[in-house]
Amino acid sequence: MLPRKSNKIISEINDFFTSSEKVISKVSELFKSLKLSNVNLGIVQAEQSKYPKSDLLLLLLLYPLYSVSNMNGYLQNAFSKHIEAKKDTFYRFKNDSKVNWRRILYMVNSILIKQCDTKGNEDKTSPNCLIVDDSDLPKTGKRIEHLGKVWSHTMQRSILGFKGLMLGYWNSKSFIGLDFSLHKEKGRNKKFPFGMRKKDIKIQYSKQREKGSYGKARESELFKDKIKISVSMIKRAIRHKIRFRYVLMDSWFVCAYTIREVRNTGHHLVGMAKMGNTNYLYGSKSITAHQISESLKRKKLVKRYRKLGMHAAEAIVYLDGIPVKLVFCRLKRSGKWNLLVTTDTSLNAEETFRIYSIRWSIEVFFKETKQYFGLGKSQSRDFDAQIADTTICVISYNIFSIAKRFTSYETLGELFRETSITILEMTICQRLWGLFLEIISIISDLFDVEPESLMKTVIEADVTKNNKLIRFLDNTMSNAA
Repeated sequence: MLPRKSNKIISEINDFFTSSEKVISKVSELFKSLKLSNVNLGIVQAEQSKYPKSDLLLLLLLYPLYSVSNMNGYLQNAFSKHIEAKKDTFYRFKNDSKVNWRRILYMVNSILIKQCDTKGNEDKTSPNCLIVDDSDLPKTGKRIEHLGKVWSHTMQRSILGFKGLMLGYWNSKSFIGLDFSLHKEKGRNKKFPFGMRKKDIKIQYSKQREKGSYGKARESELFKDKIKISVSMIKRAIRHKIRFRYVLMDSWFVCAYTIREVRNTGHHLVGMAKMGNTNYLYGSKSITAHQISESLKRKKLVKRYRKLGMHAAEAIVYLDGIPVKLVFCRLKRSGKWNLLVTTDTSLNAEETFRIYSIRWSIEVFFKETKQYFGLGKSQSRDFDAQIADTTICVISYNIFSIAKRFTSYETLGELFRETSITILEMTICQRLWGLFLEIISIISDLFDVEPESLMKTVIEADVTKNNKLIRFLDNTMSNAA
């Protein structure tokens, strides 16, 4: 077996985080607590492999801090000095369909959640929740494996990319990305499967994955229904002993199927619903939400909630035999009704609205992971690498999210900028120091002087005096300008 040349990387990276500043020390503490080198990541380490996969994972997690967005940036950055591995080493790691990235994400999250539980400081008025939502992950390269067009509700048009389905965990103060899947949308035009021309599909990257491999399982999720996948994610979170009370989701995911499946787990659902054609059993009648709202209005059951600045009415109904509470709310007395649904019939309108508002934390998650950690920006052709890069983005965000909880920073953006600027300053100093040493070496050769003696002379030089070396450097810089 070849000797491991990267055994010192953990200590070297940790030395980078020796700043006394609060933000650096907290991020450092969280990275160290992961103890990736001692954790079984579920990855088979090849005998001829020089670099532990845990070291490669740690370096990939540190990319955003060094303003590294891709492999070329890594090679040009002083960051690459920490390990001898070249880009092919990272590519092989990310493209390996045998790597269980979902397991890695849950293992890291279990450590972070335990940190939160140990620290305590929970907000008793804000219950722990799971949150389900999806977001556009735009791409530019048509050669990316399984790429297709998806409908963007934000842009109101089809875009090239994937839909990223995310399951998040709100633990009263912090948002943690728990699980995710990438999806394609088939489209209605059979002549253009997944919105793509057949000639564009032919040029896409493709590879065969072993049956039963983790990459094969993630690949199969591309074509599955997002509602069913979201339910499987919720059940997986329960198997991993994630403690929560409510599952929050918007109107796209709320239906009889999700309500029934969530209740079967012993938890409650709170979500937005459409004022559509779904029939609810209200009293002895099977009527729509619009008809129920009109009935409540006639009965003068609409109340004014001053704290929320809105009017609301509520009614307990049955959907496929399951008791649910419908909460109708609107900002103006004559405005348009919005409908909230909850299986916890003990909640009043104000409590239901307050709990549902926690769902917006996942929207903040999508915004910040795209802005600071490059979510969706991976242009790797291999689908396994797309899964790897998305996992790395989520883990990086989670570490900063927990760090933000235990520091005085009000926003994750402020925290990220402070950390990356500090580390960037360290990196620049290292690069300038390396350049300085090269200059000293060249000058020592020219003047036949020992480098150590020359270094001492430069360091001890008084720049206010007529120093020959200083004048020499000044003239050289002037001529170069």
